Amino acid sequence: MRAAMWMGLMALSALALVWPHLEMVKLGYELTRLEAERDRLIQERRVLRVEEASLRQLDRIEAIARTRLNMVFPAPDQVVFVKVPPGNWR
Repeated sequence: MRAAMWMGLMALSALALVWPHLEMVKLGYELTRLEAERDRLIQERRVLRVEEASLRQLDRIEAIARTRLNMVFPAPDQVVFVKVPPGNWR
């Protein structure tokens, strides 16, 4: 009986010493995974910013408006100016 208690206490002591190390290893793997995901997302953000800049180019927008939407610049007599009272412009 005494030997079993002694063995149980030794096992608990060993577990108490090993558990924090196992948690640190687990956290290390998690940190590595998260850092890799962060790097991937940073690269994806760079690619999306370049794509956004190319999509915002006025020449491209004008070409789409002319070809796909059949839009043209208005004639001078088609332009209408609208006066907005001061303080109502946003």
